[in-house]
Amino acid sequence: MTRFLLLAALVVMFSACSKYRDEQWTALQDMPAFAEPNDDRTQPIFTIGKGESCVPLTDRVAKIYAYTQVRCESGTGWVLDDFFDKRGGK
Repeated sequence: MTRFLLLAALVVMFSACSKYRDEQWTALQDMPAFAEPNDDRTQPIFTIGKGESCVPLTDRVAKIYAYTQVRCESGTGWVLDDFFDKRGGK
């Protein structure tokens, strides 16, 4: 029982500390999205279209670049560009 309560407390702590809590972004231009941050930047898995809504998930630094993982209408992937209209709330 103690392990269950400890696990529940950890889950609540991690979810409460999310950097992107209740944010929704809109793409200001077409942007490539990648499967992983270190993927070949000439081979995106899909393109986020201008005006598409996305939800930011997490950040990661790979080499010298900062990537953000986003879940969009056209898929989930990592973006290098930061051409989003960012606003809080859903």
